[in-house]
Amino acid sequence: MFERCDWVKGLILVCVSLAAAGGLWAQGVVGETAEIRYQIFNPEPKGTIIDQAKWIAKNVKGKVLRYRVFVRTDADVNLLSTVLRAPVLSIIRVAGIPVVNQKLSVEAVTTGGRNAAGLAFISGQGVAKDGVILEMKPLVETAVTNIDKALTAVQLAPEDVLTVSCFVSSLQDAADVQTQVTGHYPKASVNVLQIAMPYGKALAECEAVAAAKGPVGFVYPEGLTKSPNFTQVVGVNTRRIAYSALYGAAPCTADATRAMFTALATDLGKLGASVKDVAFSHLYPNTEDGVNLTRQVRFEFYNKEKAPASTLVNFLGFMDRKPCTGVEVVAPVP
Repeated sequence: MFERCDWVKGLILVCVSLAAAGGLWAQGVVGETAEIRYQIFNPEPKGTIIDQAKWIAKNVKGKVLRYRVFVRTDADVNLLSTVLRAPVLSIIRVAGIPVVNQKLSVEAVTTGGRNAAGLAFISGQGVAKDGVILEMKPLVETAVTNIDKALTAVQLAPEDVLTVSCFVSSLQDAADVQTQVTGHYPKASVNVLQIAMPYGKALAECEAVAAAKGPVGFVYPEGLTKSPNFTQVVGVNTRRIAYSALYGAAPCTADATRAMFTALATDLGKLGASVKDVAFSHLYPNTEDGVNLTRQVRFEFYNKEKAPASTLVNFLGFMDRKPCTGVEVVAPVP
């Protein structure tokens, strides 16, 4: 096996591994931070998953760096890569998408943004309650309040937010949640997706990315939890930024989880980034053991003194298997 890295139109660095048999696996992509744009696509609920993917590919604007595709657990995703062509394609299985017959929901990271001062990544703001709670709007309202506290701490406002993704344990009032969040963040692409929760629990967790107005660094806003495991707000103001591929661990062991993070660290290095400088960590455990192993192993790789912003909630697998856990990250490229 050997590696190849190519610049695309002078703006995007794509690194891949090539095997003798002709396989091709994206390790990640590097783009210009000032050019990053987030777009979210929820296609009309008609046709096949490929029909809906074609609609997204037709309507996305700018050069695509990364697609993050959310599908239900039973979706056949084998042909998606032939339609959603990008340096990085992540496929995440969730418990539900709000609209019946909508086969997928897609976040696209593209060129075409205007972030001259960089980006601010805000950790998932989780609000959990005991009991069978079907209406998510009150929980999301608290999550939005916490995002606003994070924004205020770095001199930003709701109008600066580029994208918000809310992961909820019920879709009963998903349309109201969508309207609620979109109304509060008028310039943001907004998504609402269902995750699985143990019986008797309810959860809403919303993550966000905003256009910065100056250097942000690692910030613990007043009024938000100060955890040793993640930073509430992390900024990237380097000229270039890296989006990793999605890495999974199976079986559910410390060794497999460690191998997952090792592969991530190695491939980030090929992009010119470092696992010690990760700004945002998307963590996708599939089981309670996956949650525990992810928490146990990650700081063998991440910088404990400068922990990344993070979202960690239970998902239901990736493209072709149900792993123990998974990870993909965003990191500055010095």
